[in-house]
Amino acid sequence: MTNKKTPLGLKAGCVCACLTVLAQMSYADEEIGFKYNNLSISPYVNLEYTYNSNVDYSRTQKEDDHIFSINPGVDLNYKGNDWGFNANAWYDHDYYYDNDRLDKDSFGESVDFYWESPKGLKLLLGQRYVNASQSDSLSANSGSGNGLWRDRDQLDITGALSYQFSEKTSATLSGLYSDMSYENDSNRYGGLYGWTQYSVGLQLARQLTAKSDALISGSYQQYDSDGARGGMDSSSIGYTLMAGVGSRATERIKYSLQAGAAWFDYAKGDQMVGFVYEGHVSWLMSKKWALSLAGTSNFQPSEREVNQAEQLYVVSSSLTYKTTRRLTTSLDLAYRREEKQINTADARDGDGDDRYSARLMARYKLRKYVNLYAGLEYEEQFSDQKNNEFNRYRGTLGLNLRY
Repeated sequence: MTNKKTPLGLKAGCVCACLTVLAQMSYADEEIGFKYNNLSISPYVNLEYTYNSNVDYSRTQKEDDHIFSINPGVDLNYKGNDWGFNANAWYDHDYYYDNDRLDKDSFGESVDFYWESPKGLKLLLGQRYVNASQSDSLSANSGSGNGLWRDRDQLDITGALSYQFSEKTSATLSGLYSDMSYENDSNRYGGLYGWTQYSVGLQLARQLTAKSDALISGSYQQYDSDGARGGMDSSSIGYTLMAGVGSRATERIKYSLQAGAAWFDYAKGDQMVGFVYEGHVSWLMSKKWALSLAGTSNFQPSEREVNQAEQLYVVSSSLTYKTTRRLTTSLDLAYRREEKQINTADARDGDGDDRYSARLMARYKLRKYVNLYAGLEYEEQFSDQKNNEFNRYRGTLGLNLRY
């Protein structure tokens, strides 16, 4: 039985992101869903097979498996004159052929609402919830469990209010509430520690050229950690200040790139200062080619180490090519670094994990409501703690039925 703790990937894992452009290109030329005036309802189901060469993220005792998944869901879209919303609800069950202890059930939903006034006031509201149940218990009745996963749920509520003061100047006020919780049972699992986050931010934009803005932003965050022990305070406070550039209204390219500094007062006693960044680029180079880039860095309490904080660095990219009218392919690359920042009696300051992943995917439109997809992915993690190192590859074949 390995003592290696789960390599995260639960809240902000290093999976290759940026698949939005792929979806936009794939569905751009087709009408989907039931139509009721301005409301569109589109049910779907994904049937998927995956081969995973290392289901336990193990460095030495690698165990492969065949995973069968079923994922039904429904998308709703409404477009009014100056407002609208997008909503989604889904369920997913993963069946492991050899390791049925890893069978997983999860479900979730999301709602995004937007409103815009003729005078330049815009409101965006978003809500997301995910619940996952997957047991790899350490208890005696679970056989050879590793204690790597546990039940968890996450709720995120976001909001942004922007106003165009003049042709050249605008401001956006944003807020976030997030709650991540785990079912920690020391008799069944190794410990993971969630937290509740509250944050508020302000961004100012000033026109530089006809197609670009100068940006400056600041934010305040408060975290209440579930993992405080030994008399440590459970509350932490963070501040960020960044500056950069962003795009104005353009048809083919949209971007926002900012960098700056963050101050993180962990448990009201250990203040850290670090470089942070946040950015995204979406570029429709032609009718066939699209490129997207995304990255972020931030401080937060540690999910794996009690009474610790960490800094995360994430960068991902996706290159999409619409080979034919029916076939779309993409290459995704991602990098994630997770670095401990607090030096306490039970942890070493500066330890870090570096994870790299690459994925090649193809999606083929077989018929109007039937799509096939396939993917190959390789993932490898290097760490200052050797037990946290692993590598694995996965192959996926799937069938998507969508009306």
